[in-house]
Amino acid sequence: MTVGNALHEGQSRLFYAEVDTPLLDATVLLCEALETSKERLLASLPEPLEEERYRRYLELLDRRSAGIPVSYLRGRKEFFSLEFRVDRRVLVPRPDTEVLVEEALRILDGHPERRRVHDACTGSGCVAIAIKHARPGLEVSASDLSEEVREVFEENARRLLGDPGARDGLVERDPAAGGLPFTISDLLSAVRGPFDLITANPPYLTDREVEDLLKVGWPEPPEALRGGLDGMALLARLIAQAPEHLARPGWLLLEAAPPQMERLGTLLVEAGFGEVTVAPDLGGRPRVITGVLP
Repeated sequence: MTVGNALHEGQSRLFYAEVDTPLLDATVLLCEALETSKERLLASLPEPLEEERYRRYLELLDRRSAGIPVSYLRGRKEFFSLEFRVDRRVLVPRPDTEVLVEEALRILDGHPERRRVHDACTGSGCVAIAIKHARPGLEVSASDLSEEVREVFEENARRLLGDPGARDGLVERDPAAGGLPFTISDLLSAVRGPFDLITANPPYLTDREVEDLLKVGWPEPPEALRGGLDGMALLARLIAQAPEHLARPGWLLLEAAPPQMERLGTLLVEAGFGEVTVAPDLGGRPRVITGVLP
């Protein structure tokens, strides 16, 4: 068994398991089993594969064929050029969510006097940590619903920002001391503002969509996906809560599904926001909606 034989076998197994990207996934998992880079893997295709490494690879292929995402199998996911630790407690960061970070940075760079940023529904912390990593001078905080999520966020903050993380209480560490405060909160209900800019990638799938995913064994936490009957429940609550947590002017940036954008625009206007704009994701679909509280 050579490395090349194993890669071909893995691609074939994942193809018949109806994995969307069988060659890519087989390559990544073989790199994981060999503890090597893609470049080194491709250079070693004719070389023999150790039996122990091969067994590890087969185990990873079996789990991927069962529907477990590659990011969970590896325990990490790249986002905004940073490597985040992820597991079943949090949603796997998506490339399209990088648009949320890009839009936030664009606005903040255009208003350098605005420095206070909060990320709600933070999950792994990918948005909050990416913003803080890109602009260390900003005062960035984050919130989410559970202690389990806080643990994942804390580990990523510590690894990627050098932050020692949170310990006791709901709100930890003063931003002036270089930390990244985290609040256990139902959306913004327990968060202390005001902030100049709030970002959020809340659950926005419909209940029906989540049930369909669960039927096929989708491994991500349903509470990180479920957005209510029409997928808009948490988005609508965030829009209603945001004005009392924003400075004036203040920006609210929300990631959502493309069909939800028109209704979200109406809700933003009804809540007092103006200058509503929509930014496309990597596929050109409307993905991030922004409103300004004058």
